[in-house]
Amino acid sequence: MLRPVCHKTDEHRSYLQALDDFGIAELLAKLSNYCEQQEQESLAGLLISQLTQSLDAELVASYLSALAPSLAEGIALNRHDLLPRIINQKFSASSVDLPDDFPTTAKTPRFLYGDKLRWIGSDTDWGTAIGRFYSFAPHLCCWTWCYLIWLSKDSPSATWTSADIAWEQDLEPVEGSLL
Repeated sequence: MLRPVCHKTDEHRSYLQALDDFGIAELLAKLSNYCEQQEQESLAGLLISQLTQSLDAELVASYLSALAPSLAEGIALNRHDLLPRIINQKFSASSVDLPDDFPTTAKTPRFLYGDKLRWIGSDTDWGTAIGRFYSFAPHLCCWTWCYLIWLSKDSPSATWTSADIAWEQDLEPVEGSLL
């Protein structure tokens, strides 16, 4: 395992940052529940080596293809908190087919036509739900509701479009007098 050159240097800080960025510090912390420090480092190195050797290129490519929109959004919004959720998602190639039991097992839409909605975590666009459709959401690896939103004239995107679509989990009701 690599060691920092010495304490209190830029190299040391970079080393610690790399351990944190790649989840190695968390791995070592979890392994501390099972073994001593010297064993932790050896075991961490062995686990990382085995993971590297056992990667399935086809599975990784399918996973990245399904998650690309979410990854790009998370990176663009600097929302690193989205990445653990994305990484823990299960991908099944057969899940893109319309469920055999549709609409029986489809969850009830959360929003109704006419509801005033905005994008969660954003103070940008808002509008009125004027339509919806049930579709496969690749970033969630499941089927869910997607809404057609007629944008408020005061919404920033209204300067170039009058409507937009959004997944149900990305929307929340507008409270107050935004519209």
